Amino acid sequence: MFHLSLPVNRFHECLRFYVDCFGARVVMLGDQAANLFVFGAQVTFHDKPDTPLGEQGRKQMHFGQVVPADEWMSIRDVLIAHGHEILLQVPPGSTETGRGKLVVEDPSGNLVEINSHAPA
Repeated sequence: MFHLSLPVNRFHECLRFYVDCFGARVVMLGDQAANLFVFGAQVTFHDKPDTPLGEQGRKQMHFGQVVPADEWMSIRDVLIAHGHEILLQVPPGSTETGRGKLVVEDPSGNLVEINSHAPA
């Protein structure tokens, strides 16, 4: 993924979420748009409080990242420490495939999926 653009309806809360939980770096901040570097890619937020994409539409779309198992655990711990509900959590190494997966919503309801392979 080189660039992702997301409509958000809780602009400032989303900025804090991605910075605090995923270590995003804000590289451009305007009144109604922001560019962040997160997971090595650019994510652009557009403040669109009246976006026609409802809750069901947001639940069908998501973006994600594959990280090493130790980073997966660290991200999970940070999300929990910041009080975010993890919607799905399958720790790395806990299944036959070894694949870890967690899903969380950002403050605007956009889903973020963090995957990992089994620990070495």
